[in-house]
Amino acid sequence: MTEFAPIPGTHTTLRVPPKVLLVGRSYRDAQALVQQLMGDNYLLMSEADPVKALAKLHSTRFEFVVLEGDLPGGAAQTFIEALRGDEQVAAVPVIVISQSNSMNAIERCLDCGADDYLPEAFGAAVLRVRVSAAVDRRRIQESENLRKEMSVARSIQRDFLPESLPEVTDIELDAALRPARDVSGDFYDCFLLTSGELILVVGDVCDKGVGAALFMALFRSLIRASADPVGGGAINMIGGRHTTVMNAIQSASPADLLTRVASFTNDYIARLHGRTNMFATVFLASLEPYSGELVYVNAGHEPALTIAPDGSIEELRPTGPALGMMPDSHFTAVTRTLEKGHSLLAFTDGLVEAHSPTGEVYGGKRLRELLYAHRGSSASELVRAVLDAVQTFGGHSEAHDDLTMLAARPV
Repeated sequence: MTEFAPIPGTHTTLRVPPKVLLVGRSYRDAQALVQQLMGDNYLLMSEADPVKALAKLHSTRFEFVVLEGDLPGGAAQTFIEALRGDEQVAAVPVIVISQSNSMNAIERCLDCGADDYLPEAFGAAVLRVRVSAAVDRRRIQESENLRKEMSVARSIQRDFLPESLPEVTDIELDAALRPARDVSGDFYDCFLLTSGELILVVGDVCDKGVGAALFMALFRSLIRASADPVGGGAINMIGGRHTTVMNAIQSASPADLLTRVASFTNDYIARLHGRTNMFATVFLASLEPYSGELVYVNAGHEPALTIAPDGSIEELRPTGPALGMMPDSHFTAVTRTLEKGHSLLAFTDGLVEAHSPTGEVYGGKRLRELLYAHRGSSASELVRAVLDAVQTFGGHSEAHDDLTMLAARPV
């Protein structure tokens, strides 16, 4: 095929025509078909051997296949069955032609999974209609398959989130996650350690969609396993419950625990997956239910907020960078006291960056006004009020980002 180089000083863009694979016939045996396809700006390639044709489908993207249905020994049916059973190329449309115009051969091919056929005599209009119908049917099927796969992905992702929040005496807890797409890059977690501390986690993986969802599962698992190696099962890989490592883990202070979790997760992602440029902002906290001691590490995340009974608000600002950006990053733990009647709200930036139908941003000012108005509310009432307010503000406009919240309130 001749390639045309752009003239120096110009910016010529050459559009590559869609390719069609002719299987079982040569150009010479299908002159009318060749002329029609070339007239519609298709690039035609032929392969007499069906086995070699399958190999070509793996190496080159073809818009559709035109298959000779009269190949000896049932080779046409074998080709279609092999094609449909191959996940990589199964969606390629197949249109059958027949030199003898034998309907028996055509019907056998259709039964095996061919999309349509061309009669012995056809014009440009017939060819376009048959090709368009075959390609559209495959696209619809691909969409249905994608919807099913995304439904499975949603279900799997839900399993990475807590089925329920732990029941802790004198602590109210509630959480919510509203994905912008089928799957989310946000995550939250909440679990009790054997030492009695309650661990609270809210995270936001950069980007959206499937890639972010995959890393969400990885970040959440790394944090849970390193923060709770007993409940997470990781301790079983280093000798069971009664080991020197186990004793060191149980005797660690909340500040040591959280900084170790942040450093371990950060270094794992940065060193093993640095080429992906994926990172997560994460708010990690340890809450001692009886004393109200709150220790936190904020890894580049949106500041969590504490709300006092009088409505005053304190921001728990970042104490280190996002997890996964650079190995050997430093994280600092900060201690506060969450007294009875005070509330903690950790959230992702999808809350304050929610958009109205006119493009206005919800913002921190509206959030603080709402929290002041609900300063005496329970954790579940607080989460519900924020969700309702953001939903009302956004109207029917599409969400721009995932939104996640986790609230805790000593009572």
